[in-house]
Amino acid sequence: MAPRGPNDEEGVVEPDDLDITKNEEVHELRDGQYVIATENAGADDRDLAELRADLREASTPEPDPRSALVEHLESVSAANGFVIAGRFDDEVAVHESTSDDPGAVFRELLTWYAANVDDDTPAPEVLGILCLAARLPVRYPARTVADVLAAHDLSPDDSIRELIDIVRDEGLVIPPDADE
Repeated sequence: MAPRGPNDEEGVVEPDDLDITKNEEVHELRDGQYVIATENAGADDRDLAELRADLREASTPEPDPRSALVEHLESVSAANGFVIAGRFDDEVAVHESTSDDPGAVFRELLTWYAANVDDDTPAPEVLGILCLAARLPVRYPARTVADVLAAHDLSPDDSIRELIDIVRDEGLVIPPDADE
């Protein structure tokens, strides 16, 4: 039998008659996906809710954890930041840092990594070892040498031997610690 509209004219269907979302037996899973209970289904509301949950779970892809991290970092008001997870021996460590200062964020990343790679060695020493082991050249401005000499009460007139003697036990720290 052809559908009847409000004017009882055979074959005439109004746009509202086509909107299935107004039917209480229709439950929307998400945009454009519906579960429709028929009169013969015999499902009560609890069964329909369980079916809806099962269908939603089955049709929802696993979220990509990287997407969640991207969304999280986009919500942070700082200009720079990271969220990182690292495996060190048999443990996983997670760390986050945000700041408007890119140098502070980079420093935080490096010192976090160095502190987790070797618990027994101070992070600055681990960083030096890692840079040497990676054969990673680091170029410092010439002013850095003057700052190191000044930090150890040396001048350009002092010998390289004197500098080596001073940094032998502590190592050469660049840039020099403000305490020295």
